[in-house]
Amino acid sequence: MKEKDLKHLFINSLESGHTDYNDFLPTSATNSREIRVRDEGYFRNFDLVIAILEKHNESDIRYDSIRSFDTGLLAQFAKAEKCRIDWIRFYPVELKSDDDVLDERLPNQILNAILTFGRSLLVLDEKHSKKAKLRSLLKLIPATVIGYTGTEDHFQTLSVFDRFVTDAMFHIPKRTIVRILQQNGVSYDNVNKIYRCLASLQRINQKIAFSQLYEEDSQDLGFKLEEMELLQRLIDISTKSSDKKEISKWIRFTEDTKITDYF
Repeated sequence: MKEKDLKHLFINSLESGHTDYNDFLPTSATNSREIRVRDEGYFRNFDLVIAILEKHNESDIRYDSIRSFDTGLLAQFAKAEKCRIDWIRFYPVELKSDDDVLDERLPNQILNAILTFGRSLLVLDEKHSKKAKLRSLLKLIPATVIGYTGTEDHFQTLSVFDRFVTDAMFHIPKRTIVRILQQNGVSYDNVNKIYRCLASLQRINQKIAFSQLYEEDSQDLGFKLEEMELLQRLIDISTKSSDKKEISKWIRFTEDTKITDYF
């Protein structure tokens, strides 16, 4: 089937509860739980972004996302939904219909989801699901994989990657930087534009860092077109002072003899 048809069936399964998610993705709406589904979510980077809002007691703050996730995005969403930040869990979804080809782009898409939201959810069409099970590929994918059964809007969980991957050490405090820019007279009509640029810089840094961990070819990091364009624009920016002048300035103002001796 086409991707839009698979997307429609999957959304229906969320609403009807016709999927066994092994408690990884709670979908039944209750008095204490609400579900939001955003099509082409997070600046159109993902096919779907599912937000689960679960109300808890004041003393029961248990989500890792509070400590390590993009708190700016959480705060923005919490404000729009009028809820607490620790009630929110995001699930980015990548859909692959049988019309889609599973190629080298898939690992980059999963990695992008993990670096953005700490987890990844992959939904496969019926034929892709059967192939994945036959080839024993499910345990090799760092994503929870859900397959279409071929019956109405019924899906089944094929594998669970129930680990929240933190990227705190590569995180850019985007809200803080935007606030600093505004306080210093740098005014932009579209604050979201600044946020997207900083988010792109963060993803570039994360992809480079993770590629070094896995010793991958630096020429094949899965950079998106907008990320490459941002890097090109940064290169074209002319600076008023050279590196040598900056070094000399810091030498004059430092009292650390070890640093001055080094230079």
